[in-house]
Amino acid sequence: MNKLYTGKNPVVIVGNGEFPAHPIPLNHLKNAGTIICADSGADQIISHNFTPDAIIGDMDSTKFKKEDFKGLWISSPDQNRTDLQKTLDWCIANDVTEVTVLGIMGKREDHSLGNLHILAEFSQKMDIQFITNYAVIYCTQGKKIFSSLVGQQISIVAIESIQSISTVGLKYELKNEPFPPACNGISNEAIGETFTIESTEPIWLFINHLN
Repeated sequence: MNKLYTGKNPVVIVGNGEFPAHPIPLNHLKNAGTIICADSGADQIISHNFTPDAIIGDMDSTKFKKEDFKGLWISSPDQNRTDLQKTLDWCIANDVTEVTVLGIMGKREDHSLGNLHILAEFSQKMDIQFITNYAVIYCTQGKKIFSSLVGQQISIVAIESIQSISTVGLKYELKNEPFPPACNGISNEAIGETFTIESTEPIWLFINHLN
């Protein structure tokens, strides 16, 4: 893909999942320097009075026509990659190293699960977070410190069997424990303004909004 990106940070990607309604994802959208839509995410953006700077995908879902769109139109018909993967591929090709992804969960459970695996794929290549109406979602491996609020629900989900995971700053601590892909990491709780997770393998981390 050609390097055509001349936009401003922060970069926000919008899909065709559940559209932001909570103040946290909405504020990211309102403060975006560049809004990139994955295919029919553009239709959602326009219907909520936002203007996309770029549309990327196979263009089989959006009602937009190239001749009617004044922004950057990147058509990629490859059916082996989803529109979100194509959008993130384009970002990496254009040296965009940090993105927030909205409107990518909800509506269809199969798409939501697939998108979580895309989060895992691209977390190895860039700084990426999903923000929904309910949580901020990361994929993380190794040792990392996260910001939190006292009483905030924190859920840890193993993508694969974890040899060892430790936490500091959560109500129910883990100390160099094996951790299977199961539900036993759901609904932990932050006890301070930060917490630390160290994991030998990748996990999905859900930091749920307080309200």
